[in-house]
Amino acid sequence: MNSFDRYLFKKAEEESESFDIPASVKTKIEYTINNLSEKTVPESFSTVKKHKKITPIRKAVVSFACFAAVTILLLPNISPAYAQAMEKIPVIGDIIRVVTVRNYFYKDDRHEMDIHVPNIEENIGPSADMINKDINELTDILVAEFYKELDVSSENGFGSINVTYEVTSNTLRWFTLKLSVNEVAASSNSYFKYYHIDKSSGKIIKLGDLFASSDYSDILTHEIKRQMKERMEKDDSLIYWVNGSSIGDDFASVDYNHNFYWNEDGNLVITFDKYEVAPGYMGWSEFTIDKEIIEPVLKDEFKSIVS
Repeated sequence: MNSFDRYLFKKAEEESESFDIPASVKTKIEYTINNLSEKTVPESFSTVKKHKKITPIRKAVVSFACFAAVTILLLPNISPAYAQAMEKIPVIGDIIRVVTVRNYFYKDDRHEMDIHVPNIEENIGPSADMINKDINELTDILVAEFYKELDVSSENGFGSINVTYEVTSNTLRWFTLKLSVNEVAASSNSYFKYYHIDKSSGKIIKLGDLFASSDYSDILTHEIKRQMKERMEKDDSLIYWVNGSSIGDDFASVDYNHNFYWNEDGNLVITFDKYEVAPGYMGWSEFTIDKEIIEPVLKDEFKSIVS
């Protein structure tokens, strides 16, 4: 056990003074820490610290993880009071279901990268694996592009990329994970990707999956254009690319894979990335579609969400 391992273990003992941890539990923790080896450190515990160099967070993180795992998984079974206390923590379920498996970080005077890679841990079938795979592929591309740009403009250019995530819905019926990407180079750009799982079926849900009729696209497009015009009439500073705009390509329609989420009132919210339907100064845009508009074409299995 090295000095930092001993420090972590000492801190763990100090934190545990308010309640008794059985000797068997302490023994298991200490045995695990003492027997850590380099090969026990998963590749997921790695952080980019220097240009083209990925430095793994080694025994210290695993040591702490061992204690945390024993605390979370074992103590509730041996201490009713501790189990009851854990039940009162409102976010504990979300923490277990989605975790950061990697954090790519780089920073110098002109460039910065901070990419958090989430992973859905809940055992909900192949849907979670598919989402995790998609996120890994996307973040790998972003990391590669950052280093490519760094090679080209390391002395002259400026640039940054930041990737974060948020669980925006985690009800008994519905799960939504939002991935946010913000890039800054000559100009800035922000875009989002929403992943949805219907827990009743275990399937990934796209916008088009919600509807029984292909008419949904025309219905949503018409309502979004109506709201665009209404907003511009009320505020001269707003510009949307609709009906013959002289600045950008007119918004045409929403498609099967378009970004969306459900708000707290059960209404559908259609989202657009920066530059997608408006000039950059407008940022990203959202349009709330009242449940009464979509309910006639909504599939029966999803009507309970809007009711």
